[in-house]
Amino acid sequence: MRAHDDMGKPRINITYEDVKRAADANGMTVDDTLAMIARTSDKDRDDHAAEYGAEPTG
Repeated sequence: MRAHDDMGKPRINITYEDVKRAADANGMTVDDTLAMIARTSDKDRDDHAAEYGAEPTG
């Protein structure tokens, strides 16, 4: 819950700045980028359920 804190593990934990950098590079807003990450995660979870330890949701 600390968007700007990498918790002492730079390049491991994702920070707001990482998301902002990705958003800017793709001509998107931070909110749009986070929404895309969520949609991608949902699709990947359905496509590769075993990696998440669950059955497909769709």
